[in-house]
Amino acid sequence: MKRSIEDIRRQELIEGAYRAFLQFGIDGLTTARICKEAGMSPGILSYYFKNKDEVLFWMVRHANRAIMDEVVARMKRASNRWDRLMAIIEGNFPATLFEQNIANAWLSFYVASARDPQLERLQRLFHRRLASNISSCVDQIMDDRQMRQFVATLAILIDGSWLHRAAAHSRTSSEEAIHLIKSQLEYALGSEKVAEMKRIE
Repeated sequence: MKRSIEDIRRQELIEGAYRAFLQFGIDGLTTARICKEAGMSPGILSYYFKNKDEVLFWMVRHANRAIMDEVVARMKRASNRWDRLMAIIEGNFPATLFEQNIANAWLSFYVASARDPQLERLQRLFHRRLASNISSCVDQIMDDRQMRQFVATLAILIDGSWLHRAAAHSRTSSEEAIHLIKSQLEYALGSEKVAEMKRIE
């Protein structure tokens, strides 16, 4: 389907907002910076969006989609439950994005979501998707209580790894974060459950 000029310009502004977000975080996301990154004059943003908050909403969705698309693509290639679980973990730590400035940008989003209901709704949506993906990997080998605990544990490990990467002293690579989480899951599940997951498609 052919895209309209308006759709193209909106997308360019969203991508410009994303680049500004990675550099300056949520609080540093100004109209001038968004338009500069998009290569447009500052006044044009109000033509395509109601306000900066609307751009921010779509920018966060765009930023999260980059990770979700990676997760989904990896899950489709997986041949069993364990590989699907690893696909979720690996997809959440792409080497090109797991960097300190990007981690700090996401940290600023978490802080902002505590005071912005619209961002908080997005955060809940992202966590529901993550929980659904994780649950689909373990729903045949755990009861409901165990599964809820497992989902919460893995979500905390993923979020905690990003939070740690934001620290000035952190040099953790994506490979190291994946290895640490994988090791914790193998320990928590035990060899029998891991073997069972590898048998189930």
